[in-house]
Amino acid sequence: VMLIFTYNFPNNCIFTASKLSARMERPTVFLLILILTISEAYAQPFVNISSGLPGIGRGAVAFADFDNDNDLDLILAGQDNTYSPFAAVYRNDAGQFVAVESGISALENCAMAVSDYDLDGLPDVVITGVDFDGSKTLLYRNTGNFLFGLVPAGFYNPGAGGDLAWADYNHDGYPDLVISGNWQTHLYTNNGDGTFSPDEAGLVGMNTPALAWGDFDNDGDPDLLMAGDAGLVAEVYIYMNQEGVFTRLETQIEGAVGGDARWGDADNDGYLDILITGKDVSLMPVSYVYRNNGDNTFSFANAGLVGTALGPADWIDYDNDGDLDIMIAGQNAGCGNAATRLYENNGAGSFNEFPAGLSYAERAASAWGDFDNDGDSDLVLTGISTGHTTRFYRNDLLSGNFQPNTPPSVPGNLYTYVSGNYAVISWARSTDAQSPQNSITYNVMMGSSPGSIDVISPLSDPATGNRSIPATGNTGQNDFMIFRDLEPGTYYFRVQAIDQAYAGSAFSDEGSFEVLSTPAAHQPLQVPELMLQHGIIMVNFLPVSGGEAYLVGSEGRIYEARHFAGNNLEFSFRNLTSGLYVIRVLAEGKQWTWKFVK
Repeated sequence: VMLIFTYNFPNNCIFTASKLSARMERPTVFLLILILTISEAYAQPFVNISSGLPGIGRGAVAFADFDNDNDLDLILAGQDNTYSPFAAVYRNDAGQFVAVESGISALENCAMAVSDYDLDGLPDVVITGVDFDGSKTLLYRNTGNFLFGLVPAGFYNPGAGGDLAWADYNHDGYPDLVISGNWQTHLYTNNGDGTFSPDEAGLVGMNTPALAWGDFDNDGDPDLLMAGDAGLVAEVYIYMNQEGVFTRLETQIEGAVGGDARWGDADNDGYLDILITGKDVSLMPVSYVYRNNGDNTFSFANAGLVGTALGPADWIDYDNDGDLDIMIAGQNAGCGNAATRLYENNGAGSFNEFPAGLSYAERAASAWGDFDNDGDSDLVLTGISTGHTTRFYRNDLLSGNFQPNTPPSVPGNLYTYVSGNYAVISWARSTDAQSPQNSITYNVMMGSSPGSIDVISPLSDPATGNRSIPATGNTGQNDFMIFRDLEPGTYYFRVQAIDQAYAGSAFSDEGSFEVLSTPAAHQPLQVPELMLQHGIIMVNFLPVSGGEAYLVGSEGRIYEARHFAGNNLEFSFRNLTSGLYVIRVLAEGKQWTWKFVK
């Protein structure tokens, strides 16, 4: 009996192995039966459907419900088969994608990000890349009916290989934007009137970067993850956001360039872990997972991922079991130099490759979303293989033993705290049939009148809770949200929970709070006060001239030192062990001290 195994690698390398032995007949039959059994057990859940989408490489793709009809539409940009820039928006018509005239200009070698930057309830788009006239960063306001108007925002143009990401880093309700590439990084503050102002945040300039926002220390402020070339080819920078001031965290994380970087809670412990792909300092493809230890340090997790560059790295719960799986696509080392791999999270933070049968691609981009509203995540994959390609994979896991994902319970027990123009809202944590409680994220909508979103847009349908984008909530895993410098008035808010599959609960009942208008000259003299709420230490009524604050253990060890320049200050005590602690504040020649027990 002769068994011949042949595999055609993407670059046309061929590997052939043969075995000739008459004595191997019975073991061979057994082996074939075993292979067939395994193949049946791992029946392909992803069906490559005919979508009519054009082949695209060196681009970007995103799902978003641009027309608020409760199904996900698609935006696609990059280089087409004629090596020309391309961009198009596709309306989802009962699972069929139809191209519409959107007004969005074509770009290639591009990156894309979606957010409701003007708080009108419609997802807007920003794209950076190049066309035949040079490099551009273009902000498009969604005006409804799939029409997008170009906004003259004056953003930095990083050229080919740049990246950008939205987050409300300063807690004023308006999404801000970071752009990096070509050895520069720029942070833009959203002024709330359709304009943006540059913020001298001191972020490192990078080439070929990957950017991601996430609150890894659970203090309520989104932190920034950056991977790319900052001068030493392959580096990682993590910037801790402390009330809008960024400080680099010293870490031992191995860097990569020409890949991706993403936050995700792989082990469901309530702390964001890191997934990084790209090329290391020797320009070999690598793929890393680093576990968040909960004390501002990270540990290498031996995830067993194949090194991959020039493509996306996604955290995605493709099998609806409540933990984040991994998909990586792009270039590999060696003869088989490109692949798309899906890794199943075994529930303990390690991963096993799942034979998903996804097409290989490099210079790739991906988007996950439940386009057919059947309760599981589907995949759009673009890139270059034998040519420019776009593959649409429908997730058919529900045809087997898998169950559709169900949304979490509605958050309850709304709580508010107001001190001057500073406010905190919080709520009780939700539960979910699939996702552990620690992994659930939360999403806030808030406005100046009941039911409105002119202060915070949730990118969800207020009536149904359906998400306009497949993403985590705007508070991350925190069960609170902090506001600073609020204008006088009454604020109305509601909260929804979002699980690991990005399904949103219905919104909670409406809560409200009032910020009073008190002229500074008539404000009563108040001494600083301490409040502990949901793992956060809040010190209020501090001297606005600034000072120093310290979190000290009973043994005298300083756990955190902070300079402040405002009348409010926060520390997180989630990571502290049980015991007695002291908060000490020094300002204007005075000292205030508080003790508390965790």
